[in-house]
Amino acid sequence: MKFDVILDPDSSPQEVCELGLLAESYGLNAVWTSNYPSSRDPFINLCPLALASSKIRLGPLVITPYEMHPYKISKALDSLNELCGGRANILTGGPTGVNAAMGMDFSRMVGRTRECVEILKGANPDEPLNYKGDIFQVWGYQPKWATDKPPKIYIGANKEQMTDMATDMVDNIMLGDTTEERLGSSLQLIKEKLESHGRSREDVSVSCLVAWHVKEDKEKSSSEAKRHLALRGMLDLWFLSTFLNEEECQIVDENRANIFKAYKQKTDVIEGVPAGIVDKLVDNLSMSGDHADVDKHIETLRRYRDIGLDEVAFKLHEDQAAAIKIIGERVLPAFQA
Repeated sequence: MKFDVILDPDSSPQEVCELGLLAESYGLNAVWTSNYPSSRDPFINLCPLALASSKIRLGPLVITPYEMHPYKISKALDSLNELCGGRANILTGGPTGVNAAMGMDFSRMVGRTRECVEILKGANPDEPLNYKGDIFQVWGYQPKWATDKPPKIYIGANKEQMTDMATDMVDNIMLGDTTEERLGSSLQLIKEKLESHGRSREDVSVSCLVAWHVKEDKEKSSSEAKRHLALRGMLDLWFLSTFLNEEECQIVDENRANIFKAYKQKTDVIEGVPAGIVDKLVDNLSMSGDHADVDKHIETLRRYRDIGLDEVAFKLHEDQAAAIKIIGERVLPAFQA
């Protein structure tokens, strides 16, 4: 199993470089920059690391064909890939908070993503790309300078339509925040969809985002995890129903605004949601606790590996260097032969 880290959206280019080199020193697979409504540009944020590093992969997530035309995404991605000598990644997919900031709707998610990936894969230095899709067009694009090994393209997919498209299009899929039960069903769906497209499970590497809040201080860990609950799978009831009963799901659903308010105000006090439910959300949608809990999380990750997960992308928040250190010194060695 490979391990990536997704850096906090407030990280500066200098911090991204320092943290990325630290991750590289431990042998982690990749560093991702977050694309939030008010974050720095995720491509530019990676440039110092692209130039300073030598082994670790790097890329932005999530870059959607709602906010950027795929032609512009392709130019930015191939430019980053040139800077790092063919080690670039990208995660594309459906709408994010950036859509809301731009006042855009969420229409034609699967079609937009498919055409975006077709353009990203079609651009090459050997011949002009002429592409006429139902949504996007590109004429005469030929980046003769883009001669490095092509970047890895990930599609974010959890449910059936997106998974069907992704398994037909790419070699890398990333699942969002999930639960162990949903992870198993998602991996089974990926296997079935691959077979329907004449492909095997070995053709695709599947990653999963996991929120990482482990700290020396258990209370700090709990507080951070509670403050960021609004981001965990957008609290989709499809996930919540695996560990909350119907009444508890209803309470969470009715208090979404309060959970988001806690995130915006950076508080761990969530109005309207009983403490017991908040604790269940933290325990089931993230990896938290103190250093004594790391072995428990390693066992969970081993179960993820054993049911077929290939990669984990740990979403980091505060104290990122300390998080990378504990992942590099405790988690990664447990999965090395």
